[in-house]
Amino acid sequence: MPRLNWTFLGEIPYLQALQLQYRLASKVARGADPVLLLLEHPPSITLGRQADPGNLNLSETEYKKRGIGVFNVLRGGDVSLHCRGQLVGYPIANLRELKYPVPAWVRGQARVIERFLYKHEIAAVWSDVHPGVWIDDKKIAALGFHISRGISTHGFALNINPDLSLFNTIIPCGLRHRQVTSMYEHTKKLPEMAQAAREIASLTVETFGLAGECFICAEDIFEEAADDTVISAIS
Repeated sequence: MPRLNWTFLGEIPYLQALQLQYRLASKVARGADPVLLLLEHPPSITLGRQADPGNLNLSETEYKKRGIGVFNVLRGGDVSLHCRGQLVGYPIANLRELKYPVPAWVRGQARVIERFLYKHEIAAVWSDVHPGVWIDDKKIAALGFHISRGISTHGFALNINPDLSLFNTIIPCGLRHRQVTSMYEHTKKLPEMAQAAREIASLTVETFGLAGECFICAEDIFEEAADDTVISAIS
């Protein structure tokens, strides 16, 4: 099995992270080891391939006024929101090389989150009916991937201590009668975001049986991706 290269980027704009994903995906498609980008975003709303625009609660003008970006993306699923206090993970991997069918890949990513939360004394479970990781009837983590020619991009968003009022600007995942929650609502012993990223990376290696992990600093990740172009397979 390959090794996992991972990094914690802190807060970066959504489109910058999207471009970085696709450049790294090009390298993974040509044989590079899997990469896990862990980061935060400023307030950003993404609409997946199956998204219903009716799940946006504000006008385009109002989103702009509030400084919330709105983006149409290739991942599966409906409407999601990213913001500070939420750990976002973009695992970029060749599923054919890993010999993981897509359902097992998605459930494996959910298992990483479940194990992380359990480590912090929070019980949460994946739902096949309403995809995501849930605590009772409240979602604590959203997952949505784009798989093209075996290469996985996009990923998950885990609510550690975000401003949950921001989720009132959308109908998360189109589930009008469901709410979102965060680690902060269930424990006051919150890990620092960088520590949470380290734990998620280690659990990813364990869960998927990878050969080990290698932390790469943000500067080196951007430098590695700078000389590449986005492959058409990702579009």
